[in-house]
Amino acid sequence: MIHSYKNIFILIIISLVLNGCASTTVKTTQHAPLIQSGARYAETELLDIGVDMFSPGINVQSAEEEGVFLQVRNAEARFFPVKIVETLQGTGNWGVVRVIPGKQSEMDVWIDGEILKSDGEILQLRISVSDSSGKQWYTKDYKGVASKYAYDSSIRSLNEEPFQGVYNDIVNDLIKYREKIEPQEIYTIRKITELKFARSFSPEAFSDHIETDRRGNYVIKRLPAENDPTLERIRKIRQRDNMFVDTMQDYYESFEDDMEQPYREWRRMSYEETMTLRQLRSEANARLLGGALAVIGGIVAQGSSSTTARTAGIVGIGAGAYAVKEGLDRREESKIHVQAIEELGTSLNAELEPRTIELDNDTVTLTGTVNEQYGQWKAILRDIYMTETGQSEQIIPN
Repeated sequence: MIHSYKNIFILIIISLVLNGCASTTVKTTQHAPLIQSGARYAETELLDIGVDMFSPGINVQSAEEEGVFLQVRNAEARFFPVKIVETLQGTGNWGVVRVIPGKQSEMDVWIDGEILKSDGEILQLRISVSDSSGKQWYTKDYKGVASKYAYDSSIRSLNEEPFQGVYNDIVNDLIKYREKIEPQEIYTIRKITELKFARSFSPEAFSDHIETDRRGNYVIKRLPAENDPTLERIRKIRQRDNMFVDTMQDYYESFEDDMEQPYREWRRMSYEETMTLRQLRSEANARLLGGALAVIGGIVAQGSSSTTARTAGIVGIGAGAYAVKEGLDRREESKIHVQAIEELGTSLNAELEPRTIELDNDTVTLTGTVNEQYGQWKAILRDIYMTETGQSEQIIPN
């Protein structure tokens, strides 16, 4: 009876090793529709939104350890904010919605993001939302899984974003939160935004209008008169700043257009590589485990008094050794796919190098990166304000 059990055990192991098992997972992507606010907000109740550049969520060292490509992540940190801005603009629930790197202009609401995972199959983002008072609205993780059909041009629109559902979820949560805020709080947020902008240009006139409370949030101490001449000048300066911010959006739109095709191709290939790697690693691990079990079973069988069991054991040892070798070979093959992904990331990075932008409105010319141009523009606005008011340079509070 014992020998019979041994025989069955050996045959089961050999069967598992030689035949293996296969499974198929079908994944579909469902996009939640965008929510249109049930309330019709007056223009004075519309909040302006700024989306900062996202954090890549990884550095050089961790990128190497995790097999993530820093070049691609840095590009995605500029790409995803543009996608979220486009989605927000399509709802009509908000005022001005802009990408603003480094929060270099004042906005009512800020969206910060961190890329947790992005490999063509899975996109996972951590989104934090706050307002100009410093109040944190919420922080939430969002995850989307693309099906293989998301990259099949024969059955999907080439203009469809595989992870549009993630952007929709982010935007829908934002309006749900907004609808819970009372009109008076909306008014306060908008006023704090204006006063922070005014203070950055004229601290001597506006530094005592707002202060921070124990939690570090801004609160209004007093409001300037609506016909305050200094406030009027500040508002004109802010209009110019808004025009510049609008102009800079052309850069992000061009960047998105330039990135769309190579990035889509990278994601498609990355998706395929990710699926292949997963299958190879799964098969390699299964074969290594099955091979090891087969070898052990074969060795055990050699102690059997049954000739049949000993013969089966010899077969098991051979099959197990072959499975182990095959598993190791597949692991080596997976390394080739990792290298292929790395080459794709390097190619994408080459196509997405930042471009020099010149803004010539017959007054100034701005050059350099986007961040550098924002800095130059702020300095120019400050000079304009100082010239108009006849003041010397002031120290701008942080």
